[in-house]
Amino acid sequence: MGKLENQAMLVTALRAFTGPLPAVYANEREFFITSLLNMSEYLADLQRETLSDLTASFSRKLDAGKVTPQVIDDFRVALDPLISESDFKAVTACMAGSPAFVKQKLAALLPASAAAAAKKGGPMEPQLERKVKSAYSRLNFAPLAAKVAAAPSEAAVEAALKQARSEVADYCCVYRIQIKPSDTLSAFSMVWVDLALAAAFQFSRELSRLTGRSLG
Repeated sequence: MGKLENQAMLVTALRAFTGPLPAVYANEREFFITSLLNMSEYLADLQRETLSDLTASFSRKLDAGKVTPQVIDDFRVALDPLISESDFKAVTACMAGSPAFVKQKLAALLPASAAAAAKKGGPMEPQLERKVKSAYSRLNFAPLAAKVAAAPSEAAVEAALKQARSEVADYCCVYRIQIKPSDTLSAFSMVWVDLALAAAFQFSRELSRLTGRSLG
C-alpha cells in the first residue's frame, strides 16, 4: 500500500474516532481500542514511507553531487520530527563522512514512534516520554482516569472513553491536524497524531489497571 493510501486510511480512521460511536461497535470500549490499534498501524506505515522517501531523495542528491550546506540544513529540518533524538545526533555527526558512509547510516534509520512504544508498554527515550506526558496532560486524561478511580464501573469507563475521544478531537483542532481524507499530513502533524495515540494507549492501560479488566 502506498503512502497516500495509508495517509487516507489514517485520516479517515482519525476522523471516525473523533466522531459519534459507529453502530457496528457494541460499546465505547470496543471502538476505542480497535481504532487505536488500526490507527497505530496506518501511522507506522506512513512514518516508514515518509522517512524512506526523504532519505531516498537525499541519497539521490548525494549521488548527483548536489549536496550543499543548505540542502543538508533542509534535510535535517525535515528529518528531525521523524526519528529519535539519538539517531538525529548520529545522522548530524555522520554528514562529514563519505557519501557511501552517509547513505549506509540513512538506510539503517527507523522512525521514532511513541504510539508503537506505548502500545507495547515499552521504554521511550526521555525526550519522547516527556512529550507523551505533555500530550496526556493536554488531552485531560488524568482527570478522566481519576473519575473512574473514584467510582470504578463499566458505565464510568464508557463515559471516560467517550470524553477521551472528544478530547482527541479538540487536540487535533488545536494542533491543526487535518482530519479530512483530502488533506496532506505533514511530518509535524504526524508527530502530534503519534503523541495523541501514545497518550490514548497509556490512558486505556490506566483504565485497565483501575478496573482490573483489559480494554483489548
